[in-house]
Amino acid sequence: MAHYWAWGGKYIGFRNGNYLYSKKGTPIGCFNNSEVYDFNGRYLCEVMNGRLIVKPGKCVVGGTMAKPCNMSGTAYADYAGYAMIAGYQDFVWDE
Repeated sequence: MAHYWAWGGKYIGFRNGNYLYSKKGTPIGCFNNSEVYDFNGRYLCEVMNGRLIVKPGKCVVGGTMAKPCNMSGTAYADYAGYAMIAGYQDFVWDE
């Protein structure tokens, strides 16, 4: 199980299989290599240097996947953020 933080340092959640779950255990999306898509196939974010970051305007549409059941959540501290890369945005997920 891998854990993921946003580029800005906020703890987002964890990966179990090909699914990304929030820290409360809510399914966020599914992985396709290093990119994450929602359950309708729309691009959400990608993994870069172990953190989640968004490339605005990326209109890639992947295949749809069934939304899995909720899981038990996890709790981790936030990290210091990285300097933002030009042309990207921080991944934000609020529950």
